[in-house]
Amino acid sequence: CVGCSAHLNYTVRKVWRVGSRGSNVVQQLLVAGMLDVLNHSGSSRTVRVPPESLTEVKDALQDAGIPYQVLIHDLAAHLQAADEEGRERRSADNSSCTVSSCPAPLNTHYMTFSQMEWYLRDVNTSSPTRITVSSIGKSVEGRNIWLAHILPSQPSDKAVWLEAGLHAREWISPAVALHLIHHMITNTSATSSVDVFIVPMANPDGYVYTWITDRLWRKNRRVNGGARCDGVDLNRNWDSHFGVGASNNPCSEVYQGPSAFSEPETKALRDAMLKLKDNLELVLALHSYGQDLLYPWGWSTGEEAPGKHDLIAIGQVFTQAVKNATGTEYAVKNAAEGYYVASGATDDWAMEALHTKYVYTLELRDQGRQGFLLEPANILACSEEIWQGITQVIKKINA
Repeated sequence: CVGCSAHLNYTVRKVWRVGSRGSNVVQQLLVAGMLDVLNHSGSSRTVRVPPESLTEVKDALQDAGIPYQVLIHDLAAHLQAADEEGRERRSADNSSCTVSSCPAPLNTHYMTFSQMEWYLRDVNTSSPTRITVSSIGKSVEGRNIWLAHILPSQPSDKAVWLEAGLHAREWISPAVALHLIHHMITNTSATSSVDVFIVPMANPDGYVYTWITDRLWRKNRRVNGGARCDGVDLNRNWDSHFGVGASNNPCSEVYQGPSAFSEPETKALRDAMLKLKDNLELVLALHSYGQDLLYPWGWSTGEEAPGKHDLIAIGQVFTQAVKNATGTEYAVKNAAEGYYVASGATDDWAMEALHTKYVYTLELRDQGRQGFLLEPANILACSEEIWQGITQVIKKINA
């Protein structure tokens, strides 16, 4: 089955739900590399605990008087069961992508990185007046980081930037980005007076790794010399208050890397964004999950981002449009207060370094029932609601 080998790493790994008073302790254990947080919104925290950390994590929670319950005793068995169930529900539309053709994003199946590349190649050839696709750099393992530029139908001095796939396990993020590209090519009126730049897969190495080895892998595939753990969290690697709320431990899921922009993936994104600095009106980083639209700052709860009230107002335009489209409810929140303090992220850097007025991180579906293992049946509806939300935001910014 697809990804079955990716479940072998999780034999005897457990998933716990930690009580509402445990947020600070959980964050400390995350930074120390002792657990992985699977959700950040809501009052409780769902965490993945490796066998080598079970005793220390249990002792830390008990010492702090924080209750927890075991939700999953064997994560590997749980993931394999979920994969088998999902495979039974998939349609045959996967066959529409071959090594020679991929005319549209898949609707009921998550695409491999190769399929994403076939689609981008095809659309670059078939719609030359609407889109240009180019590589802005290479990943650690040498894969291309593709940038799709959706061309306006009239002269424009405004630009929108969308980034997806920075965290490898968040499969709904690149799926939605690819559908947004498809929408923008076929619905010219929505982007007629704005340049839209979309990076549908910012962390290709990590994404490929989630398909073949580790379904819940988050980071890139940097080999950290002298350490037993690989990977850098690319959303802690940007040069904005580098190190705050992140970790210098390579075994942590929020490992910041040896220095800001140490990774080729973040360097490529930075350099491409800097070229658009004077025109960027909106920067939106697609992540999952939680159904929240987060605005800066993420690095501090005490500092207020410039234009906070405008950020909230435009955010509410987005959430209302989403609700009107599918009934799905998203909330507008400050990143640090709504989730946790964390620096080195795309959104904070874009606001601080580029002075982009409207900057957000969008946590896509769902609110935790399926989480990172979101069924592909959600792809179409999630893409449609985000398309409607972005369309209304672009109209408001251009007004």
